[in-house]
Amino acid sequence: MGTESVGTDDPAGTESVSTDDPAGAGPFGLRPTAGLENVALLAVGLADVVLERLRHAADQGQQLLRRSDLRELIADGVDDLRTRGELASRRAAPDTENYLEVMASRAVKRAGEAEASGPAAHA
Repeated sequence: MGTESVGTDDPAGTESVSTDDPAGAGPFGLRPTAGLENVALLAVGLADVVLERLRHAADQGQQLLRRSDLRELIADGVDDLRTRGELASRRAAPDTENYLEVMASRAVKRAGEAEASGPAAHA
């Protein structure tokens, strides 16, 4: 009865019990300490993935700091955040004016001011 397996009532036949397994064998291997070893290896693997991600983020940060257009990039980011803040505040308070309507009225106002100042500048 060397490596003979005894089937269970599992209809799919996916579960089997080996008759050679010693008593006290854990789900992760033949030795009781195999489970602890696997947990330790999983923890080390997870730490390695996290450190790799941190190294990648640090490299990207260094590349960002070396950019010659860093001030413009920061200014664009600040403008983008301000615009997002305006949109978010309008979503939070829906009783205020529609953003697109406000922008359209500003564009019409600017166009009207340009027409009004155009002929006066040439006369």
